Amino acid sequence: MKSNIKPIKRKRLTDQIMDRIVSLISSGKLKKGDKLPAEHELMEQLGVGRSSLREAIGALLLTGVLATHHGRGTFVSVSSDGFLSRALTWRVQMGRENIKEIVEARIVLEQSMAGLAAVNATETDIDAIRHYLELMKKNADKLNPAQLQTDLSFHLALAKASHNATLYRFLAELRSLMILWIKQAMRTERIYSLGDTIKDHEAILNAVAANEAEKAQSAVRRHLERSANNLSYILLHKQLISETYTEI
Repeated sequence: MKSNIKPIKRKRLTDQIMDRIVSLISSGKLKKGDKLPAEHELMEQLGVGRSSLREAIGALLLTGVLATHHGRGTFVSVSSDGFLSRALTWRVQMGRENIKEIVEARIVLEQSMAGLAAVNATETDIDAIRHYLELMKKNADKLNPAQLQTDLSFHLALAKASHNATLYRFLAELRSLMILWIKQAMRTERIYSLGDTIKDHEAILNAVAANEAEKAQSAVRRHLERSANNLSYILLHKQLISETYTEI
């Protein structure tokens, strides 16, 4: 008789490092705002090599569990109280297949919301979306945190215009991931074209304002796939990982 029991898969060292850091946060030993020890100290304390440690830290940065402040180091960005509600987010790994799943999930979610926005958006909703697009155009020559926030605000205003509170909450849960997603794309200017991004956002707004649900969904998909390609390029070339430790 053939057994249905599958053998236990051995965890990668990177996963074990992530689990250890996550455990320290969930237990309260590492609190929101705490700075991580220096890289060489963490390597010694955990008994791991630089490559595995940087991959684990990079994954936790990508998911918003940790945050890097230039010149200051890497800090815990979540509290133990709200930690369990982000279980899906912090379990994301750096592998391209897992990133692909997050990309697909975001595309499905935002496409649905864009279609609903094209049907349900009020004039006030459309004015709010247009406001953020105009801010992007006004600062089209600047790749900075303000532009990042404007980009994020555009997507949240679009989500709000769907008038589906449940879908909006799902998207809000991905907020920290979206921020880092946009930020990493902006860091690599050679593959990030703000002009293309503004055109993408303009196409989304025009479709919503014209009550064209299918066009709105197509425009969102086109934009997010372009952004995802940028993110995949960054991860593939390990820029996120190599920039993790600037001064820790």
